[in-house]
Amino acid sequence: MLQLKDIVGLNIEASSICNGRCPFCSRNKKVRPYGSHILRHEDFLALPTVLFDHLEWISFGGNFGDLTTNPDMPAIARYIKSLNPEIALDGDTNGSVQDESWWGELGPYFKNGVMCFSLDGLADTHAIHRKGTDFNRILRHIKAFTKSGGVAVWKFILFQHNEHQIQEAQKMAKEAGCTRFFVISSREYDEECRRPELIDFDLKSDIFASYASKALEEKGQAICKPYSNQSIYLAADGTVHPCCLCHCMYITEHDPRFEFVVPLIEQHLAKINFKSTPLEEILQGPYFEAVLNKSKTNSYCILKCNKYKKKVRKELILHDTFF
Repeated sequence: MLQLKDIVGLNIEASSICNGRCPFCSRNKKVRPYGSHILRHEDFLALPTVLFDHLEWISFGGNFGDLTTNPDMPAIARYIKSLNPEIALDGDTNGSVQDESWWGELGPYFKNGVMCFSLDGLADTHAIHRKGTDFNRILRHIKAFTKSGGVAVWKFILFQHNEHQIQEAQKMAKEAGCTRFFVISSREYDEECRRPELIDFDLKSDIFASYASKALEEKGQAICKPYSNQSIYLAADGTVHPCCLCHCMYITEHDPRFEFVVPLIEQHLAKINFKSTPLEEILQGPYFEAVLNKSKTNSYCILKCNKYKKKVRKELILHDTFF
């Protein structure tokens, strides 16, 4: 049974809102309504302060929204650091929302963490995939963020329309103050966002399947997030889950192999929101207990979270440079 002291990391969806319209995003696959939710500064006051005493990291990622659509992020980061200045804050963003002063205010809280900015090309190609975002504006935000002390990296998703721009983008990343530039493949390709021609690689789904087969052959089990890296997932609506995939499955039903999660969430939904139920009660409640037990031998969980996960992540990177 999980206890607060077991948790050293939080994956938090600060907002369910996103200004981008990327074609392959999970936002486009919802089968349940999931509206505009934001975890405000005051919502974080509902989390027990003792939790932050032993937290090592907080990642502001999430399934459906971009952290920068939450205007309270600087205040939230300030509050977290006031409780424990050693917590490393990470984030993943398209970087196209807010202004330079906001980014400059946020930067100092990410000195011992990292903000990952997603720019898929240069000014003429970036928005082919990252629809609704502005390349030049993002670049200004990166510079404001790094100038104030924030650690930034540039993530570049590879397509046919931008594969010739890797070296130029890498140069711009260094000039903007990024500490790293890396390239990965897209989860999908279509007629507009086509698969690259010059660089050969295995699709993400094939890499996951290959290592999942190895794990199954070895009779391996899934290692759920609360055990693998001692983390839990907080969605923007306040619900708490063992991992981001549980919440994503509930909203999208993206894989029938993981369907056992849906009725569990429906059954316990009223009791798994940290705004109304103490976090430790949620961790020790029937929802977490059922998921952690069933996930061990579930084929989808083994696909996503087996002992080869670090190797999978390494193989997904096609180009990687540190500055």
